[in-house]
Amino acid sequence: MCKLAHGLRKLFFCFSVLLILLIPEISARLLSKVSKPQSPFPNYPYYVEISHGYKHVDQLIQDWSAVWVQYHDYYIYSPGPASSKTVNFTDYFGARATPASADLDEADEVIWAFGGSTMADLETDDDLSLANQIAVELNKDNVKARVRNFGVGGFQSSLETIKFQDLLRRVPLRERPTTVIFYDGFNDVGYGYNFGAASLPRDVSLKLRDLVDRNYTRLLVYIFSELLSRHSVFWKDFIRNRINKRLYEGQTTNQDSENLDKTVSSYVVNVRMTRGICQELHIRCLFILQPLIITKANPTSVERKVLDSFGKDFVHFARGFYMKSTLQLHNQEGFLDLSHILDQSEESDFYDLGHTSPFAGTTIGREIATQIVKSRRASGLEAQTARTP
Repeated sequence: MCKLAHGLRKLFFCFSVLLILLIPEISARLLSKVSKPQSPFPNYPYYVEISHGYKHVDQLIQDWSAVWVQYHDYYIYSPGPASSKTVNFTDYFGARATPASADLDEADEVIWAFGGSTMADLETDDDLSLANQIAVELNKDNVKARVRNFGVGGFQSSLETIKFQDLLRRVPLRERPTTVIFYDGFNDVGYGYNFGAASLPRDVSLKLRDLVDRNYTRLLVYIFSELLSRHSVFWKDFIRNRINKRLYEGQTTNQDSENLDKTVSSYVVNVRMTRGICQELHIRCLFILQPLIITKANPTSVERKVLDSFGKDFVHFARGFYMKSTLQLHNQEGFLDLSHILDQSEESDFYDLGHTSPFAGTTIGREIATQIVKSRRASGLEAQTARTP
């Protein structure tokens, strides 16, 4: 009888412990069903607000879940093939689909577009994306263009330069570009300010460092947390981000004038170095400083709320980067400062530093296409020889 009572007490104890452990998970699952979905990024409410009138917004937000990244030598990662109603990535080195593009065999121009998330342009569907709008506008000028959108979230000018050089070695000669676009500013500024000139995001660089240095303890904690978050709503919603922040995030540099000058120098060197490669291979290259919310002359009330969220030090750093980069590169062939391209817009174009509404790519794409047409005329189409053996 005593043994039976002892066994029941042990069973009750185990059940109680299990129940206590399950309470947070059960509560988190119930909460997730009755509460609004968590915002996918900090300024998500502003994105929804400025996307008013965009008929695909709900479908687009749903389709973001289809986007994923995969490993690549040298430039580390790019989007993997993905298919959905609004967002599609091909298996061609992570290029996003550009529906208005011509077939390669019929193309007058083969255009490679590099940039970070602002070129990837997940804020809109394939048709309205910045890269596709370049193809749309060139079609209006009777220029058949095969546009490859190599925009990757998190890329800055250094990673783009590496990927550009790597692809030149990998693709057949007939697939080489006649024109290449480098659309930058957002990440060069942000990474320079937070991590130091020409640096990768801290969470990326430290994971790679742990692997090379064989710091497996921190990697194992990270891997365990990621695996657990796949099965536990409580862990994913309340624990995962805290652990990631503790392990791999955090500001690592000061934002003094020396760091600003180094950040500018890194960008300028990337431009001039890449320009030399383009000249050698007879490729037209455009180096574009993109518009940011801090460069827009007449921000709307929504954009002013976003601006108020930036610290004065960061705004000073970002404006200094743009001013000094422009001063050093204003005579560089192919350099374009489009930081004020949205000045005349009366709409809310930005929901954070550089990401835009679903409609802004039309205006920016039109201007870039105009510059490509001008460049074609000025060069007498000499870059076409880059595709012929």
